[in-house]
Amino acid sequence: MRHVRVAGLILAVAVSGWSLAHDASSAAEAAITQLRSGKAVTTSDLEAIEKSLPAASDDDRVVYARILLLRAKGERKQAKTQIDELAKSKPDVAIYQATLGTLCFETISDAGMFEKMSLASAGRKAYERAIELDSSLIEPRMGLARFYMQAPGYAGGSIKKAEEQASVLVALPEGKGELYGRLLLADIAAEKSDWTAMTEQFELAENLKGAAANPTNAYRTHAATLLNKKKDPSAALVVIERYKAVAAPDDASVWYLTGEAKRATGDEAGAIDAFAKAVELSPQAINSRWNLAELLEKAGRYDEAAVNYREFAKRNPTDARAAKATEAATRCEAAKK
Repeated sequence: MRHVRVAGLILAVAVSGWSLAHDASSAAEAAITQLRSGKAVTTSDLEAIEKSLPAASDDDRVVYARILLLRAKGERKQAKTQIDELAKSKPDVAIYQATLGTLCFETISDAGMFEKMSLASAGRKAYERAIELDSSLIEPRMGLARFYMQAPGYAGGSIKKAEEQASVLVALPEGKGELYGRLLLADIAAEKSDWTAMTEQFELAENLKGAAANPTNAYRTHAATLLNKKKDPSAALVVIERYKAVAAPDDASVWYLTGEAKRATGDEAGAIDAFAKAVELSPQAINSRWNLAELLEKAGRYDEAAVNYREFAKRNPTDARAAKATEAATRCEAAKK
């Protein structure tokens, strides 16, 4: 009986251990799915994800989930360090290589000149390795295309190679990559100032059907490209109206773009209203908050401007504009007296 009881105890411990591991793995998979969905996550979402994951684990999926969590919280350097280690320990997992490539490029702006070159090379190789392991992945093909578009020719840049990656995405089975391929082709056309081809690709992206359809993403990207590359805010406002028709009630991006377009057309009162709506929906909306504060100050609404400058500095202490925001708040507070 003693042996049976001991065996039973061992079995109970084993089952309990399996249950804990299973729960951790399930939580990790749920976190990975949410953080890789491309959908906006709120601060409360991130807090809930963090609580769902064990503080320490040897499960590589838990480790990966925590890396994605760091990235979502803006702690990209730490995430880059950890994905380096994970990708080395699990070199045949395509998605880890893809995330390594992405974090190489996301941390490149804070690096010195020689480190930038090293990061670009490492990022490109990680993307290529990810595609070698799983040719159906979207992220590394998007990343490679962006690299080819932005890098100078001597460093491997090539519009033709970017177009090739976009075309592969369009042709992936079941249309899973078509949206991203169309958006890339539209961006490439914009780089060439071929506005007719750009519009054609965006309209194809906007009208996709089935699981690949994401009109919100297509409209958002179309409007931003019209604003930032074509410099045509009037055309952007037309697209934004279509975007508003499909946007979620809590989508702050549509209001940020509205504010940018209205400001560019000289409608500063309309821009104030739009940026205020963006901040209402997403208090952490950094650029909307800054633009709102600037326009309120320009309009002589010093009380409101000071509040928004102070809030900007409080919420974004590491932003390069934080000190300017504090100075501007003091200036506005003095001006209202």
